[in-house]
Amino acid sequence: MKHPLARLLYKRVELCLYDFLFPGEIPSRPARIEVEHKVLDLAHPGRELIFEVQGSILPSERYARGEKCYLALHRGRPVSYIWGAVGPVGLDEISMAVQPGPGEVYLYDAFTLEGWRGRNLYPSVLRRALEDGREEGLTRMTIFVEAGNMASRRGVFKAGFTQFQTLIFRRVLFFGRPRLLPPLKGHPPAAFVRRP
Repeated sequence: MKHPLARLLYKRVELCLYDFLFPGEIPSRPARIEVEHKVLDLAHPGRELIFEVQGSILPSERYARGEKCYLALHRGRPVSYIWGAVGPVGLDEISMAVQPGPGEVYLYDAFTLEGWRGRNLYPSVLRRALEDGREEGLTRMTIFVEAGNMASRRGVFKAGFTQFQTLIFRRVLFFGRPRLLPPLKGHPPAAFVRRP
């Protein structure tokens, strides 16, 4: 195991960048329990459903920016969710922000509550997000996963996303340097900006 000081001096992060290009075919990935899916935004009367697991401050800020929450409910209680944004979203891992292009949504902050994992909830929430993207006339949805998070990578793949690019970020002391590898042919590159 590395010395704790070494982790402060050097950091390496590899992000796998996935996308779904519309009008691609959305695979059927139902949850293994009975769930109801909701697409929450500022105008939705049930927008406070996510407050049960995230509190009220963060979701309220996200709604105010025009973001949506894709939520799975089991017996009326939240069990899994993911957020979707059309504007820049900060990525703590690389000290930058992803900037979705026109007609794109960036999916982030996915979570399945402990005790509900292993029931195909994550792919089912991603499917609902893709259905919403198709209804909205989007051209692409993106999602990024740390390379070592195999469970999340499997869920993203099951939902129909393709790994189109890789970002490697190295930080030495306080100086970080991202390296964005070329995208897969036919896929636009991801865009990153300074954190807002």
